[in-house]
Amino acid sequence: MKKIILLTLSAIVLFVFSCRKDLDKPSWDTEILAPLVNSSLGINNLLPDSIIQANADSSLKIVYENDIYKLDIDTLFKIPDTTIKTNYNLPITSYVFNPGQVVISSINSETRYQIADAELRTVTIKSGYVSYVVKSRINEVTKFSYSIPCAKLNGVPFSIDVSVPAAVGSTPGVYSQVFDLSGYVISLTGVANNRVNTIYTSIIAKIDPDAAGPVTVTNNDSLIIENKFFDLIPYYAKGYFGNNTFNIGPETSNFNLFSRIVDGTIQLEDVNFNLKLENYIGMDARVYINNLSSINTRTGTTINLSNSIIGSPININRAAEAGTTVFPTYANYPLTVSNSNIKPMIENLPDKFGYQIQIITNPLGNVSGSNDFVYSDKLLNAKMNMEIPLSLVATNLTLLDTVNFNISNGSGTNNIKSGSLTLIANNGFPFDASMQMYLLNDQNVVIDSIFGYVNTIDEAPVNAALRATSKKLTKLVVPLSEQKVNLLYSIKKAVIKVKFNTSSQPNYIKIYSDYKIDIKVVGDFNYTVQIQ
Repeated sequence: MKKIILLTLSAIVLFVFSCRKDLDKPSWDTEILAPLVNSSLGINNLLPDSIIQANADSSLKIVYENDIYKLDIDTLFKIPDTTIKTNYNLPITSYVFNPGQVVISSINSETRYQIADAELRTVTIKSGYVSYVVKSRINEVTKFSYSIPCAKLNGVPFSIDVSVPAAVGSTPGVYSQVFDLSGYVISLTGVANNRVNTIYTSIIAKIDPDAAGPVTVTNNDSLIIENKFFDLIPYYAKGYFGNNTFNIGPETSNFNLFSRIVDGTIQLEDVNFNLKLENYIGMDARVYINNLSSINTRTGTTINLSNSIIGSPININRAAEAGTTVFPTYANYPLTVSNSNIKPMIENLPDKFGYQIQIITNPLGNVSGSNDFVYSDKLLNAKMNMEIPLSLVATNLTLLDTVNFNISNGSGTNNIKSGSLTLIANNGFPFDASMQMYLLNDQNVVIDSIFGYVNTIDEAPVNAALRATSKKLTKLVVPLSEQKVNLLYSIKKAVIKVKFNTSSQPNYIKIYSDYKIDIKVVGDFNYTVQIQ
């Protein structure tokens, strides 16, 4: 956007008249021309650049992909927070332990996670923690070796050595620490590798080898050990994810293709639409799409998809893996103007898509032998791919642009009395257009408009193929009262709204990459010059 040019009085004229001290302060009226707005609007003001592609003949098409639904790993299973609490009451009446002597031999403690409808054998932790708390009533420092043999990082089991303070009277010594398990691979098959959803820990406790001397331990002394696994989020999991049914929706997903269109309707010549299911999970699935709808929240219009895919089973095979490489499977369903109502769904200019989906996991049971797998960033997705030629009929299709606007820089322009604004539109679209300019205050709120009447910007001339051959110049003059001029002093920004119509053309009109409408607004002001 070119910077707004502000015209000021000649410094030489001001100097000459400032020297005439013998005269009363003279004044006179003059006119100044000031270009206030300079903008160029193209198809990129209507649609994001990233989705527009040019064909060989420079005509444009929309190439767009949008996710409808993505299965969350929490839908398959969720690892709950789990606490393992063990109270070791020493089974002796009284016993004297020497420094370094073992109080608790290696003890493995298994805990089974209550994971509904899934049998996990291995998980790799994306993020999560274990809290380890020991309370000792032994009147000496105790050394603990705590390990999770089934949790390994780079092949090394999780293991820590800690010192628990001695009890003081009836107050136990306490050790507490939280450890990060991110990146750990955890086997959930238990000590004997014959279980699922099962973790185990190991503990050895002994009197501090550096103790001053023997310590007497009675059956009133105890060791209380509490492990809490929490906020475990897997990056990878393997096992059997169960034969379950998940009903999703009714829900909506955002659809941003037409987010810049604020008004108007279109008719498209053609729509190439593909509904695609991608399965990156090592698990068979059966999917039912029970509803898919185009929703325009601006107009309140919803159009439901009509196609044989609605309510029919879609069987999609499991993905395969080699190392950390996943080979997904796909199911594609083209939706065309002949087999569906996809064209009016897109012409609805939706900003959301609604859906109801049912997913049945492992419909044939545990055919993988508990070798289902899933990565948290590679899941089961439903998405749409579209290719839409920009060949259309438009009714009040509206383009917007926000521009800088400033007629004052403190150089005396507050002497403007009245005048006019001239809109100069050089239209390269083969569409008729009308324009409005809204004035914004400092909070970007519309406080007024410029045009008080319906105006027409002439369409560009076209050849026999309805291709614009040149631009068409239109000038529109808007008179300004002194009150309107006073308002303009405070304006820093304006919104240009252009409405296009193809009503003068009976056929679909292709949009080409060079189509633009250049807009300039020039102020022609009556100006009072007063010499100080």
